[in-house]
Amino acid sequence: MVESKLSKVKVNNEVALCEVYDSATKERIKKVFFREGISFFIKFNKKFGLAGLGTVNLAGTDIEDRRDAPPECKEGKYIICVNKSQGQLAKASIMRVVPDYRDRVIFYDEMEKRRNERSPFWNLIAQIE
Repeated sequence: MVESKLSKVKVNNEVALCEVYDSATKERIKKVFFREGISFFIKFNKKFGLAGLGTVNLAGTDIEDRRDAPPECKEGKYIICVNKSQGQLAKASIMRVVPDYRDRVIFYDEMEKRRNERSPFWNLIAQIE
């Protein structure tokens, strides 16, 4: 029997696409991925029981900035990972199937974009002086 040259090669083309915080949205996304033939897997992080944790409005932050904070989650956080070559198709499918995706799904590429647009906290302090 001849062994394939590719059998010893480990391939890891999966990238984290987004975070979802409720199981209904996760199930809706799974169904559309099955229907579209998108390769995916889901990681689950349990919710930690933190009591007394609140958000502070520093320097009059805008409501748009509050969108970065994850929504209240009862179950935990689902991280949806897809094949790198199917990332755009997967994102478009989620946007099409989840009508209020801006409130229910946090895409990692948008999170990075927002993080790069804002100046760090210490730069804000330096601007005040």
